[in-house]
Amino acid sequence: MAHLFVNLFYLYLGAGLAAALFLLFGGQVEKIDPAMKGASWKVRLLLVPGATLLWVVLLARLIKSRQHGS
Repeated sequence: MAHLFVNLFYLYLGAGLAAALFLLFGGQVEKIDPAMKGASWKVRLLLVPGATLLWVVLLARLIKSRQHGS
């Protein structure tokens, strides 16, 4: 049973890392926060750990911003 939780945790982190890289380096973060436009790769790299853990919230905000067209 513990192996299941550990594997789910790794799956969550893997998906979070992929989503964080997509959001931060794929140009999607500007749609969530316009202040990130022109941010250097060093700033984006600092945000990777937080975006990895909060990827569900960030993707929800991205979807919401696309639906409202802002």
